[in-house]
Amino acid sequence: MALWKRGKRYWTSFSVNGVQWRRPLCAPGSALATTNWQEAARLEKEVIRAAVAGELAVRDPSVKLFAAVDDYLEAKKATANSERTIDFDRERLEHLKRHFGDVKLATITRNSIEAFQAKRRLGGASNRTINMDVGVLRQLLKRFKQWRRLEDDVKMLTEAGGAPVGRALTPEEQTRLFEAAAGNAEWEHVYRAAVLAANTSMRGVEVKHVRRRDVDLEKVWDVESTTGKGVLYVTRSKNETSKRAIPLNTAARSAVERMLKCADELGHTAPEHYLWCANQHHKFDPTKPASKWDTAWRSLRDAAGLPGFRFHDLRHTVVTDLLEAGEPEHVIEAVTGHLSRRMLEHYSHQRLKAKGQMLARMEERRNKGKAG
Repeated sequence: MALWKRGKRYWTSFSVNGVQWRRPLCAPGSALATTNWQEAARLEKEVIRAAVAGELAVRDPSVKLFAAVDDYLEAKKATANSERTIDFDRERLEHLKRHFGDVKLATITRNSIEAFQAKRRLGGASNRTINMDVGVLRQLLKRFKQWRRLEDDVKMLTEAGGAPVGRALTPEEQTRLFEAAAGNAEWEHVYRAAVLAANTSMRGVEVKHVRRRDVDLEKVWDVESTTGKGVLYVTRSKNETSKRAIPLNTAARSAVERMLKCADELGHTAPEHYLWCANQHHKFDPTKPASKWDTAWRSLRDAAGLPGFRFHDLRHTVVTDLLEAGEPEHVIEAVTGHLSRRMLEHYSHQRLKAKGQMLARMEERRNKGKAG
């Protein structure tokens, strides 16, 4: 028998009739283990008594989703290899919380999970993304002994049948998208994010994690150009090799400058503050990145007549534009963050100037297309 702490909370491990038990010491109705040693010692005696009596088959069936999510994430922090893993699960769990609400875990059924899958597909999520959402739900329900009743009924989606991957906007569609956002204050944060992504190929998660300290508007990337100034450093990305410096063309720089101005107006002036920060019921928290902009994005794209178009497809649009223009692939890869570390070293001479000039040429071609 052992009473021990994981972080600030108490757990116990013991053996009864050859069966090994290892569990958090939670008060009835709570999903979080206690932080009090005396209460932990009392709860441990009750848990062992229940195990001896054969009453310890499941955790408390009254536990609700929101409390279970907190417990799941706290346990994840103790075992995850990186913060990116925790952020991945947290994003999946936010979708689940918005759909299910704070229900008891025991009330989640096959039908309610299928309804969640259908709603996510209507929102433009790919089958692969939806499967990842359900995969995290499965881990959470397993933790609370609530998955076995569902495992034979819940089916993962066929990923080949998901939303189209790599859909790129035409120049006319790009114009429609950005004109639709003009003058709508509710869409401004996602509009500026879309402009930045459409001019840099940044992923949505990369945009959400931009802090003030990641922006250097005085950094010159082309001394021969009057507009060749301004760099954004991607420090939080899909993987280590995706971390990179992106020179800002005129449109991208304008989007970042606008977000900096908004942050100044809100008093979010610390270097570690996020430009696209968390917003719960119009209460901003600059110490946390935005967790979602799905509703605003769907409204914007639908107003532009682009149903089903995903935010991530802005990244595909940039890559498509650059490839069709015949830009060097290794420079494209350096901008998008697709390079391996070996390739990055091989092309180390292709730095900010080459990338910046390429993005500036893309912007010029788009502007000519609008004028035509």
